[in-house]
Amino acid sequence: MSNPSFLERAPRKDLKIGRWGQERRLEFIDYRLYWDGRINRSELVEFFGISIQQASLDIARYTELALGNLEYDRSEKVYRAATAFTPILTSSNAQSFLDPLLGVTIGTLPLSSSFLGWLPPTDVVAFPVRSIQASTLTGINQAIRYRQDIELEYQSMRQPASTRRWIAPHAIAFDGMRWHARAWCYSREEFRDFVFSRIQTIYQTRPTHLADHTDVKWNTYNTVILRPKKTLSPAQQRAVEIDFGMTNGELHVPMRQALVFYFLRQLHLTNEHELQDGQPIELANKDELSWLIVEAHKR
Repeated sequence: MSNPSFLERAPRKDLKIGRWGQERRLEFIDYRLYWDGRINRSELVEFFGISIQQASLDIARYTELALGNLEYDRSEKVYRAATAFTPILTSSNAQSFLDPLLGVTIGTLPLSSSFLGWLPPTDVVAFPVRSIQASTLTGINQAIRYRQDIELEYQSMRQPASTRRWIAPHAIAFDGMRWHARAWCYSREEFRDFVFSRIQTIYQTRPTHLADHTDVKWNTYNTVILRPKKTLSPAQQRAVEIDFGMTNGELHVPMRQALVFYFLRQLHLTNEHELQDGQPIELANKDELSWLIVEAHKR
């Protein structure tokens, strides 16, 4: 979870930033100073399409709000982050830099849409992407929005041939590797997950009478508790605690009950064989959640 902004942490009556446009520009200044260590007026001009005069006013306003945060380097004509710099509008969470860096690297986020300045040489391991037809995604989205049942052809990995069935989708989810629709299956008479890429054909729709709140697993939250594997040495356990940001030797991760199995599967924590691999963490509340793992394996 990203850290709250300065305004959220310590609201002050005298901290009136002004209209949204300037607030965004002040956030840009704060971001570039924190992650790049420097900024100049031309960066504001180029990114926001404003005048040099307006850029100067924005930097002056930022200086008023963040006393001591920046220093002017006359030799290079840039503003540098002071030694005691503290971000006031930007999250200090590393993901606020790494997430847009990932998006820019894989091409899902245009560089011009991010606040990133200088970029280090970066590459990403690209896993195979499951192919999803836009018409399938549109059909499911509209069925959810307009509260409709939808008839489709679906290929399950537990059946040799595809089957035609009615479902009542009410949400979509990403399990870390694939997108699926959370829906009531009229054939199986239970809520199930339907992988988008396995939906072969959409036939027709009809009004649904299913209430979303009846999906207990979707509306119920569990906390997954992770801890360093007990077989590790004390030094190794401490390293794992730091790696995962654990508190008192544990990491508590709240999530929908319907997603617990997927989370544990991605971490290779769903069966005893996987627990013998190089995974340095283990499930601390296994007794509480084991029924979800057993049930998922049966499907």
